[in-house]
Amino acid sequence: MKTILTKKTLVAFVLFMTLSQISFSQNYSEDESGSETTTVTELNGENVSPEVFNSFFNTTVNTKLATVQGNSVFVTQIGEYNKVAASVITNASDINIAQNGDLNKVQLVYEVDKVVADLAQNGNENEIKDYVIDTNAEISLDLTQNGDDLKFERFGANKISRNIKFTQTEASPTIIIRSFK
Repeated sequence: MKTILTKKTLVAFVLFMTLSQISFSQNYSEDESGSETTTVTELNGENVSPEVFNSFFNTTVNTKLATVQGNSVFVTQIGEYNKVAASVITNASDINIAQNGDLNKVQLVYEVDKVVADLAQNGNENEIKDYVIDTNAEISLDLTQNGDDLKFERFGANKISRNIKFTQTEASPTIIIRSFK
């Protein structure tokens, strides 16, 4: 009698473990329809669709990337104590920086295939930092800062963030983009 009870307990235990493993395990599988899965971007700690993300940032490819040749950096400064530091190692670049105000800073570090950047700072104590190191990347940044004490930082670039067009105001005083492949 005791062995039958032990066998029943053992069978019940094995059955329970088997069913619980099946019901709680998860496996990754491709979408059966063959369509691409929707990418999700995290914005302010929340997952948002590409449509919502693109309502804040225009991430379409800059058409200048197809035609840019040579390397050029143009700086226009109106005001006092404005700074630009640019380290650019590219096959082709077209970088335009306009600072209108006081104590504005731009710091660029690019080691990419091609870069197009149009940066404008209108106000005081604004800061732009853009660091992208990917020798195969073609990137663009079209950023206008209108206001005072605005901060923009991009570290790295991936499919979503390699092309950004944005006007920053005091409604969004700090923007930090960290991109990983």
